[in-house]
Amino acid sequence: MKEAYRQKDDRPKAIHSLEALRERLADAAPFRAARGRPFVVLSYAQSVDGSIAGRRRERIHLSGPESMRLTYLIRTLCDTILVGIGTILTDDPRLQVKEVTGPAPRPIVLDTRLRTPEKARLLQRPDTRPWLVHGPQAPPSRAQALIAAGAEPVPCDTGADGRIDLPALMRWLAGHSIDSVMVEGGARVITSFIRNQLADVIIITISPQILGGLPVIDAEKSADIIDLQLYEATYQTLGRDLVLWAQPQWAAP
Repeated sequence: MKEAYRQKDDRPKAIHSLEALRERLADAAPFRAARGRPFVVLSYAQSVDGSIAGRRRERIHLSGPESMRLTYLIRTLCDTILVGIGTILTDDPRLQVKEVTGPAPRPIVLDTRLRTPEKARLLQRPDTRPWLVHGPQAPPSRAQALIAAGAEPVPCDTGADGRIDLPALMRWLAGHSIDSVMVEGGARVITSFIRNQLADVIIITISPQILGGLPVIDAEKSADIIDLQLYEATYQTLGRDLVLWAQPQWAAP
């Protein structure tokens, strides 16, 4: 018997809207049981030329109010929200839900060396203790300091590149009954999830700006070639922005 989240041709059912995403995530527990990992929503904003930040990685306001509201609504549907340490150090976000009604996802930070500041706004939230996923070389003293500051450090294996082993992390999350993860960035995190073929739906807000800034795909120090085809792509206009909804079509190994 095929899973409810698949079509007759064995491809995942297309997700073209917030309501379709809501339906899919309501069925995320069977997905986790079948795949051994959470359902991954890769969602970020970029300029027309593919920039997600300024040339010096400085924050640029890309999403208009309408598409930002969509982002908050997507957050309410997911168990967790994941970013890299670069996002924490640059933007100091709270990763909360604003302007809409619904639960806020639990934050996950890929922080190999536990560089999250003890005064980070993320650690000041009274509703949750963020997971700081770190490698084996992180100093124990940093872990203790961050526990006292309001975080929950999570040890994880690292890959040959020294970064967090994403498949291992996904297995850990599945073992802790996490059914869904919303991945928001930054560039290295987005690129790592794509390289590891860990995205089940991709939602991209495209802002009508040309920035010449930090590209969303981080090809630095890597010979890997990314050739990801998207299928069932649809577009939604929200205010000044264009929102792409699509499913990744991973190449056969």
